[in-house]
Amino acid sequence: MAVERIGVAGMSPELKQTYDRKLLSVAEKNLVFMNYGEKRPIPARGGKSIEFRRFETIVVNEGSYVLTEGTSPLEILASINTVTATISQYGAFAKLSDLLETQSFDPIIDEYATKFGKHMAEVLDYIVRDVVDATTTVQYADTATVVGTSGAGAVGSGNYLDAAELIEARRTLRRADAKPIDGDYIFFLHPDNTKDLFEDSDIVNAFQHAYERGGANPLASGEIGRWMGIRFVETTNLKVEASYGMSGADIYETVMLGREAYAISELNSMQAKMIIHPRGTGGHLDPLEQYSTIGWKAALAAVILNQNFLVKIYCASSRSNAA
Repeated sequence: MAVERIGVAGMSPELKQTYDRKLLSVAEKNLVFMNYGEKRPIPARGGKSIEFRRFETIVVNEGSYVLTEGTSPLEILASINTVTATISQYGAFAKLSDLLETQSFDPIIDEYATKFGKHMAEVLDYIVRDVVDATTTVQYADTATVVGTSGAGAVGSGNYLDAAELIEARRTLRRADAKPIDGDYIFFLHPDNTKDLFEDSDIVNAFQHAYERGGANPLASGEIGRWMGIRFVETTNLKVEASYGMSGADIYETVMLGREAYAISELNSMQAKMIIHPRGTGGHLDPLEQYSTIGWKAALAAVILNQNFLVKIYCASSRSNAA
């Protein structure tokens, strides 16, 4: 007796493939640099640049303030420094054909809107990161003194991030009287650096003994937490110079900062936004209504306010190329 089948030699045209209606997510960075700068927007009709002013600390000279009866002391001369940031516009867009928009299996406009939103956030975070990364306050892991393949003291394999490096960076900020942010200095580190950090017994012992035991302990929850007044913020949006160090080691640029280390300025009159022009709105540029456009636009400026309030640590990692 013949049996009608759906597979090979059967009614194969009826054997269709099921598609998941939701497109897979793409790998996304943990964006952090936009979160910790001083936010100072520019009002409408206020131009495109902003000036920050810093009244410098009056230096204390011990023993210089005893008054002599009837005699005025020497006057104090204070100074004000300024830092200026100028807004630039950023954006990206895509053209979508009428057939793609109307006949594609997936909701193309919706997917583009989601991905462009994340793309905008990542671009803006990169812009701020590059500004912060340009700090002149630099620390080299261990006994290394320079970055690059020249010089015997270059950062390389074995110059990993550990408790000693954190204490040194914290000391730099404290000596500069940098104020913490909500009680802690912020430290941006790469997941590769986290691995090295938690192989340092000083760090692990602190979490074991200083925190309460149980599921909330960072060693159990996986959240890095706080240590010595330092709050760890893990992100892949840090500069990693591939094969730049000694023996081809990858060099990681981690950053510790305090309050008012850097600032971010945007335009109140031109907030970051998604812009969609449907088919049929292009006028003479699209006479046959053949495409729509979708994109994003933002106006942003970032600037370091005080070089003494942040520290960049150059280090390698056990996960780098040289390792």
